[in-house]
Amino acid sequence: MKRRTMMTALAGASLFSSSVRAADYPTKPIRFVVPFTPGGSTDTSARIIAERLSHIFNQQVIVDNKAGGRTIIGTEAVAKSAPDGHTVLYAPATFSTNLAFEDKLPYDTEKDFAAVVHTVDMPMLLTCSMDAPFKTMAELLAYAKTVTKPIAYASVGTGSSVHLWGEQIRLRTGMPLEHVAYKGSSDAIRDVMGGSVPLFADVVVPGASAVSAGNLRGLAIGTTERFHLLPNVPTMAEAGLPGLEAMTPFGLVVPRATPVAAIARLNAAVNEVFKDEALRQKLLDLGFLPIGGTPAAYQTFLDAEVVRWRKVIKDGNIPSPA
Repeated sequence: MKRRTMMTALAGASLFSSSVRAADYPTKPIRFVVPFTPGGSTDTSARIIAERLSHIFNQQVIVDNKAGGRTIIGTEAVAKSAPDGHTVLYAPATFSTNLAFEDKLPYDTEKDFAAVVHTVDMPMLLTCSMDAPFKTMAELLAYAKTVTKPIAYASVGTGSSVHLWGEQIRLRTGMPLEHVAYKGSSDAIRDVMGGSVPLFADVVVPGASAVSAGNLRGLAIGTTERFHLLPNVPTMAEAGLPGLEAMTPFGLVVPRATPVAAIARLNAAVNEVFKDEALRQKLLDLGFLPIGGTPAAYQTFLDAEVVRWRKVIKDGNIPSPA
């Protein structure tokens, strides 16, 4: 009984200590490491959230861009940082897809990181040139059965989540799609608008603007419901391909040894951010879907993403972009 009483006391002391740490966190500026150059969807959403968190914490939340190496450079920097909750990776889709490719990485994605919160998603969008010989997904599927040569589709790079989505569509439908990699959306949109490449798989921004302007035709979007920026573009299910919904996800992860109290405090603060209707609307206007939720929910999502894209990579025999 004495031993049990002592253990109970120690547990109580531990909980008290943890709650104090949660109340004190953060004790200095927080650094959001964005593994891309400034600009673009990852950096944009990170800065919007960081600015609001700075007010909640009464402490600076700084965005630190560490680009390069398929986002591996920035991710490694966070993995090797002090596990105190003050260095956070603003994780893009490559956090999961780099693991799915099963390349040798300078960190262990599953052992070196702890999930904090799923921040936002940006839907994927399949578009075509205005002069393409099809105007809907059904017409594209029918057209694909008549061609003798592959149908090219553009994406922002080999191994990107939108490239893998295009390959998943190819595997599911049996269409003879052929990937054409570009270094960025602007060059890809130019060539699709010009008709040299008929299809473009990308995130909804900047493609939505081109569709709204009548420069590209939207075939299907990766959401389960119609998307507010493109209300006339059908979902994948409406286009006859349920189960091919896809998003480019973003979230926060920290070094694995980060105190649970710090993770909980950061998670709660981000969920508080998403209660701000003006901020939510700003994100929605930019093409983001605010998510939030628990660390466990985000970890479950990340695990599912790795399984999904690893299967596409293996079934499609897709080589590593390394």
